[in-house]
Amino acid sequence: MSWLQMLYETYESCASNPDYTTPPQADGQKETPALMPVSHTSQQAHIHVVLDGEGVFQYAELLPPKTPVILPATEESAGRTSGASPHPLADKIHYCAKDYHGGKTNCYSLYEELLKAWCDSPYAHPKARAVYAYIARGCLVRDLLNSGILHANPDGALLTQAPADMEDSIFTRLTAKKVDGVSVRDQGDALVVWSVVLPGDKESRTWKDASLQQSWINFDASRMQERGLCMVRGETSILAGNHPRNIRRPGDGAKLISWNDATNFTFRGRFLEASQACSVGYEVSHKAHNALRWLIARQGYRKGEQAVLAWAVDGARVPNPCEEIPELTEEAFMQEASGGDTALAPVTQSNMGFTFAERLGAVIRGYKADLSNSGGIAVLALEAASPGRLAMTFYREQIPEQYISHLELWQKHCAWMLPVRRREEAAKKADTSRKRAAFAPYAPSPETIARVAYGRRLDDKLCKATVERLLPCIVDAAPLPRDVVEACVRRACNRAGLEKWEWSEVLGVACAVYRGYYARHHKKEEYTMTLDTERRSRDYLYGRLLAVAEYVERTALEMAGEKRPTNAERLMQRFADHPYATWPQLEMHLGPYEQRLRSSPSRGGLLGRALKIKQAIYDMFIPEEFTSPAKLSGEFLLGYHCQITAFYMKNEQNDNAEDAIPEGEDHELATQD
Repeated sequence: MSWLQMLYETYESCASNPDYTTPPQADGQKETPALMPVSHTSQQAHIHVVLDGEGVFQYAELLPPKTPVILPATEESAGRTSGASPHPLADKIHYCAKDYHGGKTNCYSLYEELLKAWCDSPYAHPKARAVYAYIARGCLVRDLLNSGILHANPDGALLTQAPADMEDSIFTRLTAKKVDGVSVRDQGDALVVWSVVLPGDKESRTWKDASLQQSWINFDASRMQERGLCMVRGETSILAGNHPRNIRRPGDGAKLISWNDATNFTFRGRFLEASQACSVGYEVSHKAHNALRWLIARQGYRKGEQAVLAWAVDGARVPNPCEEIPELTEEAFMQEASGGDTALAPVTQSNMGFTFAERLGAVIRGYKADLSNSGGIAVLALEAASPGRLAMTFYREQIPEQYISHLELWQKHCAWMLPVRRREEAAKKADTSRKRAAFAPYAPSPETIARVAYGRRLDDKLCKATVERLLPCIVDAAPLPRDVVEACVRRACNRAGLEKWEWSEVLGVACAVYRGYYARHHKKEEYTMTLDTERRSRDYLYGRLLAVAEYVERTALEMAGEKRPTNAERLMQRFADHPYATWPQLEMHLGPYEQRLRSSPSRGGLLGRALKIKQAIYDMFIPEEFTSPAKLSGEFLLGYHCQITAFYMKNEQNDNAEDAIPEGEDHELATQD
């Protein structure tokens, strides 16, 4: 029950903050998520009906698609998945329209009975009474037909399919259902929300009226009678008999706490009643579920049926372990797009590690300052086991210092030069005429690792499973799964099977996960993101040799205006499996390209630099290791990537020609972006 207690404490801590309960709109249309009051739920509304104080119809309009609203709900209606259980005020047409025919039986009578009981109670509200006066006349469907919101055939029956010439209509907002193999949409499923215009009232929308919300909370509490021990708070209180749904999104029918085993083999023979297995207070359940719903919408990661959330008790923003840290990637991209004119120095080969450490340190200090007063951090992962059951697949509670330090460790161990994902703000400011992609050092997200590891074989099930396996690596600083690392390395070696646009990401992620795997299994030494000219390991040196071969041939091809894969690119997989047997073949093919560069006054310096580097690599090999027939590990990708980056990345200080050209060469050294 610790997760329920954590969510309940989060609600209690944040409920008094108006920035959380009534947040400002992000823009003119989209609303930011709000922390809902007790006895309320969130659903997508479709139709807006405006009444006056006497319940007289004024007009109706269609709401924009996927418009979420917070509406009053009973315990049964907030958790309804089947059966008739009305909301007290805003609900679907087949509940609140007396003149609707079809759908579930007895829906209107239940809705009318509940709303009337509220209006006749001491907790009644004038807006609720206006809505009751209107629905009692039984003219909602007729008014919506006259307003052009609903559509019927000449016989008066509501259509189930949109006419061919109708584009934006109620049909585009409803979910289709299969009936005898045909997709139909029941207009009775449209949810109606109300506005009541009262003299001197500044807020006519019922779903925004705080006084109406409190009126319903008081009435709903007066109807509850079952009391017992709340296992979360440890005290006697009104118990929840039906727990909320709509947790991950509006319309989500899966529940975290539910039961339907009241007959036959009752509760698998362990209990006589459901409350013996789990008894949670009504207030605790609703506050905890409302906090969870709000947090997922505000800062959660969602992929299909999976949701991953990290949050602090006081509501402070917490970096999600399944998402990239935007401060590490956005700034680097903006730097690239603006030509490097920012406060931080551009990322270059020589200062890459220092610049990344500087940025990461600033980000971590910011998170630590924001979380200094928080009561704790929790990380939770949810996945739907079935359409009505929600499973918790991961849960951790940590102090802020531990969580942030593990997040920092993940970035330090697994950071590599990766393509920057252009977010909306950065894309608007970017110069789209530039063809070169922006790169920055940061650790890949679990979803990115799964996509790189399994490629086209990746489906939702495999993606979710991989994300769950990688969560402990980030949150608990656990070692990376070896099979995932090897899958990334295999795909990176199969360069011929990759499109050109995905190659840079696959290579970068493979280097990142191998670097992280090595750092967590071999504690004494870590790979650097820059070229290590002192490393003498066989695999690293072979990777550098492959980069030299590719650089020389690619430079010669570009000089001749040829666009085709180099021999190093085509034979990369074979080189990884048989480096000693493949290298003589690659070196033999370099002869014509070296001759072409040697005859060019502007490119001879580049060749001289490459030949000098190749000879230096030869000198570092141990002869027995050079001739070994063993396969190369993922380390060769790090050597390859660092060496090829060193060739193409512009240095902060240009090398002198004498330092780059072997003796006997008099060509001018040229650098290439």
